[in-house]
Amino acid sequence: MKKTPIRHDFDKAFFKRFYDDVTTSVISEDDVFKRACFVLSYLSHLQVPVETVLDAGCGTGLWLRALRKIDRSIGYLGIDPSAYLCEKFGWFRSSVADFRSRKKFDLVVCQDVMQYMPVDEVERSFKAIADVCRGALYFDVPTSDDIKSGLLDMKKTDRSIHVRSAAWYRRRLEKHFENAGGGVFVSPRARAVLLALERGR
Repeated sequence: MKKTPIRHDFDKAFFKRFYDDVTTSVISEDDVFKRACFVLSYLSHLQVPVETVLDAGCGTGLWLRALRKIDRSIGYLGIDPSAYLCEKFGWFRSSVADFRSRKKFDLVVCQDVMQYMPVDEVERSFKAIADVCRGALYFDVPTSDDIKSGLLDMKKTDRSIHVRSAAWYRRRLEKHFENAGGGVFVSPRARAVLLALERGR
């Protein structure tokens, strides 16, 4: 079987297919809103306050729209490497791996981004996120485990990606964060109250 090349083009056509067209969209505004409600509620339970959010690979801004519905006082910065999106929405143009900031963020969101990165860029990205995160990371990415189990609809999912196991990502995440379950990873800077059974082990 011929291997599908990894995608590097994030232009208007890509976002029209995977975000704007409801018949081929990989994610919906309602789905992101539910995730945001969960993450903010869970972090409140863990006693990790969220006043600032960095959306690392923000795409079309679904997390911004969700956060505005939940709490408009939350400060938001969206970064994305796509020239098309940055021109359209005004995001700060940067890859995750190359992002640097003196400002620290209470929550970093990195959803459906690292499957497009080679190994060295993934590892640099986790390090860059850890450097600017003082609270928690919400991380989500398609994994080989989800594909094998049939949880992902591969008719809609972009196949031009690196497919890796959940364990592969966890090994790299645990260098910088504590797994709190539900895709939430807590920074050692945070004074989170994380009980033993809440740890994602």
